Amino acid sequence: MAEGLLALRLILALVLYGFLGLLLWVLWNELGMRETRAPAHPVSAWLNVIAGPQAGTRLPLNAITAVGRAEDNQLILSDSFASAHHVLVLWREDRWWVEDLHSHNGTYLNDERLRRPHALVSGDRIRIGETVLQFEA
Repeated sequence: MAEGLLALRLILALVLYGFLGLLLWVLWNELGMRETRAPAHPVSAWLNVIAGPQAGTRLPLNAITAVGRAEDNQLILSDSFASAHHVLVLWREDRWWVEDLHSHNGTYLNDERLRRPHALVSGDRIRIGETVLQFEA
């Protein structure tokens, strides 16, 4: 009986170490691939202000584009419902994303409240207060 338990423990230890070794090998290979892969450059995209105080404005997007009322944003909104730092539009994982920065009045993507970062497609509408931005890629 004791010999059977010892053998079972040894088998279990070998399986556990084998699993950990495989996990480390996968992680090591994944890190190596990330280093050799060239960073993807953002696809050209714009935000067009189609409604609100600044209708008609067109802003080319940088890899990270901040939108809000504060002067340090790339797109400065003159909308009283916009927060100082309202949303980010950013290039990540080979796609454009919009992310609400915990704004007081919220951000709406295609008339739905934005609760977490969301990938954008051309034609999406982002509403911040009375301002509506249309994403174009």
